[in-house]
Amino acid sequence: MTIPRVTTRRSLVLAVLAALLIAPFIAWQGATGDERVPVSRLAPHGIVVVGDSITARYNNEPGSAEQGWWSITGDHFRATVTRYAQSGSGYLRPGHVCTGNTFIDRPDAYAGDAPSLLIVEGGRNDWSTCQDGRYVTAPDDVIAHAVDRYLDTLQTFLPKSTRIVVLGPPWGPLDPENGRRVTAIIAAQAKLHGIQFISTQGALTADRVVDGVHPNRQGSLAIARRVIAGLEKTA
Repeated sequence: MTIPRVTTRRSLVLAVLAALLIAPFIAWQGATGDERVPVSRLAPHGIVVVGDSITARYNNEPGSAEQGWWSITGDHFRATVTRYAQSGSGYLRPGHVCTGNTFIDRPDAYAGDAPSLLIVEGGRNDWSTCQDGRYVTAPDDVIAHAVDRYLDTLQTFLPKSTRIVVLGPPWGPLDPENGRRVTAIIAAQAKLHGIQFISTQGALTADRVVDGVHPNRQGSLAIARRVIAGLEKTA
């Protein structure tokens, strides 16, 4: 039996029209979420990082020489990272040459939508405090009080579902004595509060910093490796 040409042509037209109608729906499905995007296992509600210049100075461009340790970490866990960071700042010391703020002065980090994970990167500047616009050496008890107060604040305002992690301050080769002093104080306070402490000791060697303090690409990778290993160890 021979199928009439008119019928064949009509079937072809109908098929084309159906394809044109279905294509936008398929695209809409993808646009509205039916196209699966992996959800971060570790931090489905994102990561918040509070930090100093070791966080603030760097970007979120994978492969860039200036990609931050926090960006590398976020990429690894497929998590969104939000920063509250300021150069020169810390638990104790205000940033921007004594005119900025300290960690506790950034309430959006702990009083907004609760993240899955909050990481505190800091302490490198806390060997000193500001007096009359200049830096003076800070006593151990003053540093400890500032760290204690901030960790108390985080535990008060954040729900138990938010995992809080404290990094040992990434400390380059300059001023090793204060590095040991401040790191020991922060580690002790983290233990006192029952908060995970991740050591970064030895991550910023002389060949991994640009000025004795701030990491180059290899330095940021070294910090990220420590953080990733610490988070995976207790995930």
